[in-house]
Amino acid sequence: MSFLIDDVLLEEIRDRAEIYEFISGYVDLKRSGSNYMGLCPFHSEKTPSFSVSPSKGIFKCFGCGEGGDVITFAMKRENLSFTEAIKFLAEKYNIELKKSKSSINREEEEKKKRFFEINKEAARLFFANLRESKAPLFYLQKRGLSQKTILKYGLGFAKDSWDDLKNHLLNKGYKEEDLIELNLLSSSKSKSYDRFRNRIIFPIINAKGEVIAFGGRVMDDSKPKYLNSSETPIFHKGSNLFNLNIISKEGKRDKILLVEGYMDVISLYNSGINYSVASLGTSLTENQAKIIKRYAKEVYICYDGDLAGINATNRAIDIFLSVGISPGIVSLPEGLDPDEYIKKYGKISFEGQLKSAHSYLEYRISNLREKYNLKEAKGLSDFTIAAAKILTAIKNPIEKDVYVKKFASKYKVDENVLNNYIGYLKKNTYKKEGTKVQKPKKVLNIKSGKLLAELGLISYSLKDEETYAYIKERLDIISFSNMAARIIFEELDNYYKNKMSKEDFFQGLIKKDLVTREFINNIASMEISDYEDKKIISEYLTTLERANLIRDKENILDSIEKIAGTKSSDKNTLKELINKLQEINLKLSDLNEGGQK
Repeated sequence: MSFLIDDVLLEEIRDRAEIYEFISGYVDLKRSGSNYMGLCPFHSEKTPSFSVSPSKGIFKCFGCGEGGDVITFAMKRENLSFTEAIKFLAEKYNIELKKSKSSINREEEEKKKRFFEINKEAARLFFANLRESKAPLFYLQKRGLSQKTILKYGLGFAKDSWDDLKNHLLNKGYKEEDLIELNLLSSSKSKSYDRFRNRIIFPIINAKGEVIAFGGRVMDDSKPKYLNSSETPIFHKGSNLFNLNIISKEGKRDKILLVEGYMDVISLYNSGINYSVASLGTSLTENQAKIIKRYAKEVYICYDGDLAGINATNRAIDIFLSVGISPGIVSLPEGLDPDEYIKKYGKISFEGQLKSAHSYLEYRISNLREKYNLKEAKGLSDFTIAAAKILTAIKNPIEKDVYVKKFASKYKVDENVLNNYIGYLKKNTYKKEGTKVQKPKKVLNIKSGKLLAELGLISYSLKDEETYAYIKERLDIISFSNMAARIIFEELDNYYKNKMSKEDFFQGLIKKDLVTREFINNIASMEISDYEDKKIISEYLTTLERANLIRDKENILDSIEKIAGTKSSDKNTLKELINKLQEINLKLSDLNEGGQK
């Protein structure tokens, strides 16, 4: 299949195929300042001269002169053409390859172009409405926004009308069904009407300057407070950020501040702080974190201080850590959000809050402290035990030493005792009512994506019975190629039926010589998410299905080659094999296209 290679695809590949992560699969890299160094894979050398810069997204060998981005590396290392390298990386990172414009995809591209034009025209009407309407303009001015800021963000107003936008766009010649699909109109009982009514409008603009969606805010206490565009062919919430269009124009910054909402971003900009972004009505996603990583050396999170804000902050911390960012946390006093704080205390004071931001570890320990009475011996003991579990996660020994000393000094805990307990936690994997079993040291070298998917599915199946039932319903047991994984999965009915502990379950399998301790250790080392688990499970299932289809495809190709190479080839068998091959290719195509839907 010929596919479309454009700036959007290249940008997505560079975002998803993080250069350090990709190259470290080929080269043993060690940190050197903000970069990484290793032995060049393109020429023989004893002293490392091969450098990888994650912030710039490039590699360079100072010995042989080879250099480029992640696509260039794939071309040179895998001996691929440019097109082949694009396909290789797209398949590796599950990126949708669109058919070229010479194929039926031309209609889809034309549709997207039309949708951008419609959104642009809608934004113009909203902007014109704001200038003609005293109440919304007064509301924004009362919020302290300058005319310059209002213009910078293209803020607008949706009139308190059921058909103002509808009539305007229909008169421009646009089709009603397109307006409904773009989420500009809602429909009920075969009638359509304006979705945004009597709201301040925030255009959401991508890095290319195209209006991709809208957010609408009420000016009183009506509910819902915010109304946002749903996903459309040109808008995917998890892959965009509010204010990205401004951030992207000014290159890589020293820092980016993640805040909760549009008004926080705009209020900060209005006060001279132009390095904040916000997610779009959803929790932070991994794609959004990777985008932020491209533009900033340091990342700060400044969410509300209520329970919802604390939970959102903890989720964002985990997402950032998963892409290699250790975020700082800004906790504003008096429960104020950034917009409120700026208005009350000003820019200089706010930037002071950034300078005194907590590390994510300090933030988590500080939140943990609220749950215990530290004036009592038991409270302090329980708090220290819980905090030790957080400190155990620090991989860098110097960083761990700094935080242990700081914690021990602050809470008057013996440093040696704390270090011993952290060491004890690290050496243990399973927990059974206070009894620990030492974690085996030997771990399998997991390189296969298929094996990783099988281990992931086992780990999620062990999470709870409901998750196991969900996976079992969607997974054919013969999909497992690893015999140990298959055996464990087949035994899970007994595990839940007899309400066994993981320790007893695993020890029983090891005693029967059904699996090795080494394999069990790999399952124990798998990390599973507490959120978006069904999405991750779906990805594992797709990986497994794709791998099995590719295996079947290779077997069929071998058979075709053998039959075609004989003088007395069986034409009927050959035709059957070709038909099966076509079926597999269709299924693979569906899987690749479905991965981005």
